[in-house]
Amino acid sequence: MAAGRHKRSIVWKPQPKQVAFMRRCEDEALYGGAADSGKSDALVIEALRQVDVPHYRGLIVRKTYPQLSELIDKTMQYYRPAFPKARYNASSHVWTFPSGAKIYFGSMFRTQDKYNYQGKAFDFIGVDELTHFTWEEYSYLMSRNRPTGPGTVVYMQARRIREAEQNDPMLKGRVIQGVADPAIFNESQGESIAQMQEKYPYFVTWRPGDHTRIAGKMQLHYRLAFDAEGRPMFQVFDTCRHFIRTIPNLVYDESNVEDIDTTQEDHIYDECRYVLMENPISPRQVRKEVVLRDDPLDMDAHRSPIRVTRV
Repeated sequence: MAAGRHKRSIVWKPQPKQVAFMRRCEDEALYGGAADSGKSDALVIEALRQVDVPHYRGLIVRKTYPQLSELIDKTMQYYRPAFPKARYNASSHVWTFPSGAKIYFGSMFRTQDKYNYQGKAFDFIGVDELTHFTWEEYSYLMSRNRPTGPGTVVYMQARRIREAEQNDPMLKGRVIQGVADPAIFNESQGESIAQMQEKYPYFVTWRPGDHTRIAGKMQLHYRLAFDAEGRPMFQVFDTCRHFIRTIPNLVYDESNVEDIDTTQEDHIYDECRYVLMENPISPRQVRKEVVLRDDPLDMDAHRSPIRVTRV
């Protein structure tokens, strides 16, 4: 019973798996499961966590706007009973709460639709049916996950990371660097993704990878070449599932036969090229002897080995 003798009703009660998901404190959390396993419910409820903060902004995304209808129906079921004064704007696809906090609903039908979110920041981003999105689309959404003001969870999580960087002897004074696609340095439409990620809360310094495609392809060939004992220089763990899934399926471009067909799922291949081009090597030299089957004059004893290159 409440102070005014009004009963409080339970709008939603989480299942054990939903509890485990919502207790995660990492910057990213993935919730998998079969249909009707509670993933979408957990997503729309998790978006409510900070609606008491006036400047809080949340975003829930599906691939297309029609697919959002089910999620919006869920918010009608949960948000209105929990926050009777909250209002939903059907034309803008946004819930506004009494504090001023807002939860938006968006889509990304085409990859170029990602620019609809350029310059925007969201404290929380929920992606429903993640497998419908490409890595490029998802990573761009990640770059929009920035604090909109003090007091949100994004600030608290980032503050813990920075504290560790200042106190951990293995991290103190070090700069986190990475090699990335040169496309993230594009400033033609404003601040580049690379510049954004150098700032709070990421603090990652990127440098552009060498985008020389043929040379990068050959670096991969050189490292996959076997030595005399049948061992390559490049080995892949069985946990690298997407590498194993995509790399063997790559084919050459029909019009540019020396290069990979870029219409395929080649993101991991590109990542490998950038990393390998950071330390390019020469092709492995393999010595091979030519043995004569019929050698009545014993010429093989005086024959010098022939040096060949195998890549």
